[in-house]
Amino acid sequence: MEAMEAMNGVERALIERAREQKAPVNGSIELLPLCNMNCDMCYVRMSREEMEKRGRLRTLAEWTDLGRQMAEAGVLFLLLTGGEPLLYPDFKELYLALKRMGMILTINTNGTLIDEEWADFFGRHKPRRVNITLYGADERAYAELCHYPGGFEKTVNAIRLLRSRGVDVKIGGSVTRSNLADLDRILAIGRELDVPVRMDTYMMPGVRERGRPFNEQARLSPEEAALARIQSLREEMGPALWPQYVRQSLERVRAGEKASRHVTCMAGNCSFTVNWQGELRACVVMTEPAVPVFETGFAAAWKEVSARMGQILLNEKCAACALRPLCRTCAASALLETGDYNGVPEYMCRFSAESLRLLEAED
Repeated sequence: MEAMEAMNGVERALIERAREQKAPVNGSIELLPLCNMNCDMCYVRMSREEMEKRGRLRTLAEWTDLGRQMAEAGVLFLLLTGGEPLLYPDFKELYLALKRMGMILTINTNGTLIDEEWADFFGRHKPRRVNITLYGADERAYAELCHYPGGFEKTVNAIRLLRSRGVDVKIGGSVTRSNLADLDRILAIGRELDVPVRMDTYMMPGVRERGRPFNEQARLSPEEAALARIQSLREEMGPALWPQYVRQSLERVRAGEKASRHVTCMAGNCSFTVNWQGELRACVVMTEPAVPVFETGFAAAWKEVSARMGQILLNEKCAACALRPLCRTCAASALLETGDYNGVPEYMCRFSAESLRLLEAED
């Protein structure tokens, strides 16, 4: 789902109004779990054999009918993702059908499959944006982290092809141990290509790594993640806005802001996701609550998931913590980090404490 930070003022206003009304306006559909890359930290990707043991891909007719139900319920913003969504056999047909319904479409892709033909297609039928993940600043990161040699050149070429056709592109990615040293160069690539960059320095624990000590995981340690986030935000905001951000962040901490224990993000309030198996969920990283949307129908499935999300409460300690304005914990991170919505994630506690230390050094 498109982050609020990536939306313009009108889009944010629509989202905020929908959140107040608990109306589903923003969603994503995970077309398939297959991907041509095999990134260490990925929590979605399956091999075809693994996928076939768990279910089948939904047909074009099924997704199209669900799209009509979404449109009737007021869904306006829709993200097409995967796996690698361009591997979905009927991607172009589904994309065009959803556009005809009035959907504002965004695509998450690794970019490596985008050639002249794909670029021409998106140039003729422009999406809201194509989010392209950049995993590093050279081929080394793609070989070591993604196990996909040659991926860097293909990805950068995809960005150039789309930009040359007037397609809005944003570079995104996750900072890990393998590509941390590339962060400055990734930001520089964005400037060179005239494309905005948003790197996420906090990653949920990967499926293959949950339970391992932080120093044995592909993701950064909490302290490394905090430093990388500060570096990334400083670059993104520039010298005009950065001091204001530092000042306002520290003021919020010193004011002792308290947070609600309820879920306050978009998940289940105005946003949803449907995975490749047809389960409607509130968030891409939460397995519960989940409702079989093709059997239940979109409106009923949304109503049930939204109601169940309203019953989830974060830990009282987290809600009352002085570092809450800097903390990125949520229902999903609490569950995946601790195994319990009511858990207190050690990772986020350390991340927030280090963020405060770094911001105070900037003040």
